[in-house]
Amino acid sequence: MSYRYFLCIILIVSLGFSQKSQGGAPRGLYNSLTKITPEIEMPLLDIDALLQEDEFLPPGKPYRYGMRLPVDLSPHNSGVWETLLDGTHVWKLKISSQFAYAMNLSFDSFYLPENSKLFIYNPDFSMIYGSYTELNNNSEEVFASPLLKGDELIIEYSEPVDVSEEFKLHIEYVVHDYKDILNYSNERNSNRTCGTNVVCPEADPYENQINAVSWLDMGGYICTGSMLNNTAQDLTPYYITAWHCTEGENVNTFRFYFNYETNSCSVSSASYGSSAYGSTQRASSGSMDGDFSLLEITGTIYDSWDVYYAGWRRNTSAPNIASGVHHPGGDPKKIIFDNDNAYSFGSINWYGGGYSPSGSHWAITWDDGGTEGGSSGSPAYDNNGRFIGVLSGGGNECSSSSSSGESYYGKFSYAWNFGSNSSSRLKDWLDPNNTGIYTLDGTYDGATIVYGCTDSIACNYNPDATNNDSSCEYASGSCDCNENPTGNYCDCNYNVYDECGVCDGDGSNCSGSVTLSFSSIDGNAGTAEIFMQNDVTIAGFQFVINDSPNYLNLIDISGESSANYDFIISSSESGTVIGFSLTSTTIPAGSGALLIATFDNNNTDQIFDLCLSDPVFSDSNANGVSVTLGDCVEMDFSSSLLGDINDDGVINVLDVVMLVNIVLGIEDEIPAGDLNSDGVINVLDVVILVNLILGS
Repeated sequence: MSYRYFLCIILIVSLGFSQKSQGGAPRGLYNSLTKITPEIEMPLLDIDALLQEDEFLPPGKPYRYGMRLPVDLSPHNSGVWETLLDGTHVWKLKISSQFAYAMNLSFDSFYLPENSKLFIYNPDFSMIYGSYTELNNNSEEVFASPLLKGDELIIEYSEPVDVSEEFKLHIEYVVHDYKDILNYSNERNSNRTCGTNVVCPEADPYENQINAVSWLDMGGYICTGSMLNNTAQDLTPYYITAWHCTEGENVNTFRFYFNYETNSCSVSSASYGSSAYGSTQRASSGSMDGDFSLLEITGTIYDSWDVYYAGWRRNTSAPNIASGVHHPGGDPKKIIFDNDNAYSFGSINWYGGGYSPSGSHWAITWDDGGTEGGSSGSPAYDNNGRFIGVLSGGGNECSSSSSSGESYYGKFSYAWNFGSNSSSRLKDWLDPNNTGIYTLDGTYDGATIVYGCTDSIACNYNPDATNNDSSCEYASGSCDCNENPTGNYCDCNYNVYDECGVCDGDGSNCSGSVTLSFSSIDGNAGTAEIFMQNDVTIAGFQFVINDSPNYLNLIDISGESSANYDFIISSSESGTVIGFSLTSTTIPAGSGALLIATFDNNNTDQIFDLCLSDPVFSDSNANGVSVTLGDCVEMDFSSSLLGDINDDGVINVLDVVMLVNIVLGIEDEIPAGDLNSDGVINVLDVVILVNLILGS
């Protein structure tokens, strides 16, 4: 089997899983075309002049990263047609724009007949978009392609001989990316202090709000926005951003990138994640008075993206602000923090961009981080994680020192009843049941939400809670629960906990001892063996496996003495492990492997430190047992089998399918897929993997 034929089969298998890209491969990939592809060259841009213009961009304007170059291109007036032996008609055109970091195309006339296909790719096939088919047609007959790396692209359209309908393909403009907005060159490093990468530990309490926010590409311009829940909680994909981001734009061609974020706390580059395409405008302020635009995303939002539909607060009283999430300058997602009340701001003249009357905006001075171009349309959330407003602009610019000045957010409460009908207010869309409620919590799945502690072993466990609010408190010798009013130990529900962390009523009955340590670490398998030496029988245990830099997920606990003595073992992704028996069996005194912990090793090629902490061990009389913990150890994932994308220990066609799905955005990117370590996962990595399988 030839390499090209093999690769094409893999592309066909994988592309078939995507709703927007329907499989197949461009004819140019396997050299079935013979005619030379004509080239259209865009006019040379004065990049320095464009950058200077951007420095003086007035307030109330979205951030520009690309120049829209108007064209009049279609198969009727450009390119070359070729008829293949099977009767298939193929049209190709090459478009170049010198020094572009990336390019995309916008079609103002777009209709594909059944069984026809459209591909857009660069000449070396390192990025291929398509095939696009009749499933990509829409009532507005418009379309825009994603950004394609490089300053050249090829568009290829094909249709079988028996097509009865007439196609429509007319390119309105070409976008020349002159800022490398998606960092395809791996040279776009930001020095702005605009906030904290959302994967840093300090952002953990705000994961829901982070998952609601996306990078919004309007074609040459970018903003930020947030998903919103509605009172029906039916997961209607409502998305709010600023009016000045959508003014004069065709929202049908917008692209929403939900997972454009770094994979570690300290780096500045990232893959651009998953995107939904297309939207419909539902409500808009129509001016800077309110400056809001509510869209309904028409593309598919897949469950695997973990998108959160944010809750909201429409009270007119000043909210206490906790966080804002945004894409400053088009950078990967960042979070900013505050711990003060917003206040209602007076009238704002946006220097020719429009006027906002008194009472239309909240003013916020961020304690940590600031905003700038690209942040427009981004949300601010109160201390309950509820949306309160959308960013219009202001003087709270990013800086290397503490932020100063104010950022102005169009009030959600102001937009609620703005205007006289559903096209100019939020109420009709976000409260379809006309409940009249003032606050609504967010959701991932549309179910009723109750916030509280969901961990059954915590002091303040709430059995009715559906969403953990990070309020769980645990009993231990360091008194994490409320202090005992009559002693120095921890009191949970008025039970005294001794220095071993066990509730025995008087705080003094520690007996026996245990030494707990790591005994065997396997980075290839992602496993760590936990060894126990105990001089007393053990009836139950609890401890935490910590990892640094806090990135691993604990996915399985099994085997060894805990299984041999019929213990029920439970664990959480965060590393908490608990074991006990329902049959009154105990682990006898002695030494040996207690259990094996397995971690997700698809997410990294790093070296991690694993440590044990917070041990609570009980003997058969429910007395606490003192515990000595062993040293931290290293887990090295960097030696994992090259090309084993699905981590099954074998390199085969299943890995190729998974890798192609990653390239197409059907599955989330993982570092293991970057086989050539160039920071980008694309067809070059697919070629390397196929060669590994074929032994070449």
